[in-house]
Amino acid sequence: MATIERSAVGAGHTAQQEIKRGDKVLRFVLGERLAHWNHAITFLILLITGGALVVRGLAGVLDRDILVMFGRIHRVAAIPFTLLTIPLLVIMARKTAGKWFRDSFRFDKDDVGFLAGFAKEFFGLHVELPPQGKFNGGEKINSILQILGWPVMVITGWMMVFKTELPQDLMAWVIPIHSLTALVLGCAVLGHIYLATVHPGSKPGVTGMFSGWVPAKWAKAHYRKWYDQLPEE
Repeated sequence: MATIERSAVGAGHTAQQEIKRGDKVLRFVLGERLAHWNHAITFLILLITGGALVVRGLAGVLDRDILVMFGRIHRVAAIPFTLLTIPLLVIMARKTAGKWFRDSFRFDKDDVGFLAGFAKEFFGLHVELPPQGKFNGGEKINSILQILGWPVMVITGWMMVFKTELPQDLMAWVIPIHSLTALVLGCAVLGHIYLATVHPGSKPGVTGMFSGWVPAKWAKAHYRKWYDQLPEE
C-alpha cells in the first residue's frame, strides 16, 4: 500500500505526517500519546496513593512512615497531572485535540445506538454496533468524564494542600467532592484499562497509544466513519 501524507496536526509543525503505512493507519500523533500517558500514569499514582490516605484516615491501618511517603508521592504526582497534559495537547496536537474536545460532546444516532448495545459488547458478547467516528459513544462518555473531572480534581486537590488556610466550612464540601470525583474517574479508568488490555475486540487498539498506529482492518471494523474519511491511497 502506498504511503499517504498530510500536514502534521501540531501547531507550528511543517513536517509531513503519514496516515497510512502498509496495513496500518495512524490514529494518534505524538502529542496525543504523550498527553494521554502523562494523564493516565499520574492519575493512577494519585488514585493509589490517595486511596491509601483515605483508608488510613478511615481505619488507621497504615504505618505512619508509609502514610508520609504516600502523601509526598501524591503531591509530586499532582504537579505533572496539573501542569503537563493541556500544554502537550496545545503545543503538539492542537488541531486533533480540538477536534477530540468538540466531538466528545456531539452525539448522533449511531453513538446512541452504540451505547445501547455496548453492555453486551463489554462482556464479550457478539452484537452488531452502528458505525462510529474516531471515538465511539463509550469513549466519548469517558472523555467527558475526564474533561469535566480533571479541573474538579485539580482545584479541590490543591485546596486540600492549603486546607489550613481555607475556611473549614468550605473544606467540609471540598474533601468529599474530591473523593467522589476520584471514585467516579477511577471506575471509568478501570473500565478503560480492561477494554485496552483484556477485551478481545478492543485491545488491538492499544498499539495506537504506543506507536500511534493501529491495524487498518481493525480500524475499519470499529471506527468505520472515521476510517472512510481517511484519504485513499
